Amino acid sequence: MTMSLEDVINERVTFLKEQINPTNKPAVNKTFQLQIEAIRAADIEKVAFLILQKKKQLENARDMDAIERLYTELDALEWLQRQVVNHIA
Repeated sequence: MTMSLEDVINERVTFLKEQINPTNKPAVNKTFQLQIEAIRAADIEKVAFLILQKKKQLENARDMDAIERLYTELDALEWLQRQVVNHIA
């Protein structure tokens, strides 16, 4: 049985949540949390647009915190886009 897109997304979020723990450096936990938030907040019908938007923001970003946050969000959104494409095909 093939998993639904929602199931795949929920499995990924659960996996990311399991990676968050007190023994990690705070930046590592923040990265996992940002990925969860990016996946949860994304409108799957607009994920390609969101990726383009984040890439444009990245071009204009100047401070390292913003750059790291955008790369993290892009990573999560690109993962989501691959899942959407796999479930459409």
